[in-house]
Amino acid sequence: MRIIKASQAFLFCSLLISGLCQADDKKAFMQAAIIGDIDTVSAYVEKGGDPNTGNLFGKSALMFATENDNEEIVQYLIDHGANINARSVAGCTALTFAAENGYSHLVENFLKNGATTHPKTRAGWDALSIATRQGYIDVMQTLIRNKANVNTADKHGETALMSAARRNHLDALKLLIESDADIYLRDKNGMSAMMLAACHGHSESVSYLLSKSAHINAIADDGSTALFCAAEEGHTNIIELLLANGAEINHKNMDDETALFLATLNNHASSVRLLLKHGADMNIKNKKGTTPPQLAKTKRFTDIVDLFNNTTQ
Repeated sequence: MRIIKASQAFLFCSLLISGLCQADDKKAFMQAAIIGDIDTVSAYVEKGGDPNTGNLFGKSALMFATENDNEEIVQYLIDHGANINARSVAGCTALTFAAENGYSHLVENFLKNGATTHPKTRAGWDALSIATRQGYIDVMQTLIRNKANVNTADKHGETALMSAARRNHLDALKLLIESDADIYLRDKNGMSAMMLAACHGHSESVSYLLSKSAHINAIADDGSTALFCAAEEGHTNIIELLLANGAEINHKNMDDETALFLATLNNHASSVRLLLKHGADMNIKNKKGTTPPQLAKTKRFTDIVDLFNNTTQ
């Protein structure tokens, strides 16, 4: 009986040691992929190790090698059966890692070897969305050339075009529109690319979108327009641009607030002055019966109170 128990203990220890050794081998393999140690990577695979080995989060050696631009190891893993379209727990692929880091040569390689452009991360970003966010034009061009969806949207409905407009990536914006991206699409709040550009004060993007016939008075789900976005944030350059191109100055949102009301609410005296100069009606009441002058007085925004007092309507 003691001999049997001893044998079982020996077998258990052997299996445990073997498992630990395998775990160490996998860890060394992935570390080698990170630092560019081709000898360790090839030794692991040639001993029968799985080229798709990854960590607990599903991030594979190919992804690690991609993230660190270890081109030799990337090619070796592809040549030895690594799944080029494998996804991590977060939904990332080797292609999305290459796009995120602007590695156009790896993007080209992956597409040549069968990578698909449509997989999205948990945030809803595919490779084109990610490249657009970063402003990597060469990566975007490669992806679009390989039939990436130019109207791709994330989980909030924000398209690549909206992302470019939000960040004032003008070259990306132009590339997407030249590639037939739809400028009229809306996110889940009803916001358009031009509204997002206006909210963030990007006059170049607003001007370009207007030149491509973006709807200047498009209305979001809360009833706001691009002019509201600019007034709320105090972007006087955008207010001037929008009004010069026909923005409706006294439009009301779902709460019957105007752009002038929002400029007042956020204490943007320069925006209030500009809107009044262009004829904004300061007597329009919101649903609570409050006018912009009354709001300014309640908030004790003295500069804006003076502006209203010096304006005759």
